[in-house]
Amino acid sequence: MKKNRIAALLIAAMTAVSMTACGNTASDSTSETTAEISAAEETPAEETSAEDTSAETSEETSEAAEDGVKVVNDREGGTVEIKGEINTIVSGAPSVTEILVGLGLGDKIIAADAYSADVEGIDPSICTLDFYNLDIEAIAAMNPDAVIINGISMTGADDPYSALKDAGVQVLYVPSSESVQGVMDDIRFIAECTDTDEKADELLMGMSDVIAEVVELSQNITEKKKVYFEVSAAPSMYTCGSDTFADDILDLIGAENIYSSESGWINNTDESVIAADPDVIITSVKYDGYDYNEIYSREGWENISAIKNHQVYQVEPNPVSRPSQNVVEGIRIMAQIIYPDVYSDLGSTDLESDIVEAGSEETAEAEAETELDAAA
Repeated sequence: MKKNRIAALLIAAMTAVSMTACGNTASDSTSETTAEISAAEETPAEETSAEDTSAETSEETSEAAEDGVKVVNDREGGTVEIKGEINTIVSGAPSVTEILVGLGLGDKIIAADAYSADVEGIDPSICTLDFYNLDIEAIAAMNPDAVIINGISMTGADDPYSALKDAGVQVLYVPSSESVQGVMDDIRFIAECTDTDEKADELLMGMSDVIAEVVELSQNITEKKKVYFEVSAAPSMYTCGSDTFADDILDLIGAENIYSSESGWINNTDESVIAADPDVIITSVKYDGYDYNEIYSREGWENISAIKNHQVYQVEPNPVSRPSQNVVEGIRIMAQIIYPDVYSDLGSTDLESDIVEAGSEETAEAEAETELDAAA
């Protein structure tokens, strides 16, 4: 089942890139028409039909250009109309900002959420918006060509951006991705909306190359390891279940997420981690004052395999938590932590900056004693 999913992901990624490279336009329907024309031209008997179809397609494209409206398939199974060129953008999430910068649109972002301030290629001074409660009036006053938001920016049953839409602002919605393929689809959608398909091809090809290498190297895994991935520390622990792109990463590299039988982001317990007995523990929790060595001293965790074998790691949170093209760096990081021998040659991850192995329980206790002595 896992191998079939990985193969499907790889084929879909490569197909998406190759279709665009062969002349993809803004809409999927136009791509299908182009493919039909190519097939028809293989037989002389259907040559006239192909020419008629081509003429009709050109006419439709011209009409769309005259109206200044382009129809793009959105990420929820519907369509969205793009009216005119998008030259000024408000980004409502750091993952969206990373994708926009990756597509070469960093200079078109006029405002972004505060968490986007650490995105390389963005001016931190424009990153002032509240990620969880975007100021609709302030955004409307900027009169952007488009506002791009993701699933976490959408709260409640009502559309919080209806006022922006009523004011004529284009609001493009990117749902929270549940897989690596979903992330790639997000990139393609944003690229089609912003006429940056060629740059998207480069990003997607790079991602596809990493995925292909992971698939090949994963064949060398002889014993699957169980992994606990923590995104929020005790006492309010959170982790990923299925239907999250973090779980998809673990599956892709050949590891077993101990919470894969549950769905979404989970408020887990000590008892469930202890019962699962993970071989590796990875935490993306990283904030001032937090020492991840505390994992070694959690009550009842001393007999967990990862604790006994000192297989507890802290990683930089952004590559493993933001659904953008940089997720490939998250794939590399996780792969090299869990299976260092298998994936030692995967890419050029800077292990010293992105991966830090937590110290032993004795080290954590020694540091605690030192702090107590200093306080006394």
